[in-house]
Amino acid sequence: MPDAPLVRPLAWLLLLGSLLLLACSAVHPMLPLTAAGDLALIAATPWWRGIHLGLLHATGLCLVGLWARWLAADGAERAGLGVAFAVAGVGMALNGVNIAYMTGAGTYFAEQARAGADVAVAYEATHRFAVMCGRLAGFVVALAAGVIAAVTARRADEPRGLVAVAALACGGGLVGNLVAPPGHPVMLTSVGVLGVWQAATAVRLLRYRLTRPS
Repeated sequence: MPDAPLVRPLAWLLLLGSLLLLACSAVHPMLPLTAAGDLALIAATPWWRGIHLGLLHATGLCLVGLWARWLAADGAERAGLGVAFAVAGVGMALNGVNIAYMTGAGTYFAEQARAGADVAVAYEATHRFAVMCGRLAGFVVALAAGVIAAVTARRADEPRGLVAVAALACGGGLVGNLVAPPGHPVMLTSVGVLGVWQAATAVRLLRYRLTRPS
């Protein structure tokens, strides 16, 4: 791939970010979705900030690494994937706002609540903003996944399994985003399922080094 020297390094970033995202999501405790319950759970979870730091940095790695697939795309795919990845980046950044809230403010509010401060109302009000950023993130990423599925399905050598995962991120993500209660992880189904697509795509790029016509 002489005209795309960044494919391999970006694919490594995408793989690392996707695996970190999926791992941190798997060990993330389920919040009760009440101010008092959330603050108590956060305070009782020693690794809470570590999980969210992992999610935060995983998001950054995915934002950058996702473009490995665009660099490896053929001419017919490039415009569509460019749109999809730009939209997905907006969604990931919005989800990053939600993650950053829990990394910083959520942890701080829980510490203050454990010390006896009455911060439940302040937490509830500010957390609702972060949650709505997350809901918009899930919706936007689902739309981007649909574009990815539609574009990559036209490539003859694209594994049908990868196309199906992207389509699932779109369909399942939209349904989960629209029906989940605010703050429920199902709201972000699209982000998690697209993470599987990202990891598989990164492995494929590293193993087979997709090429595009010169």
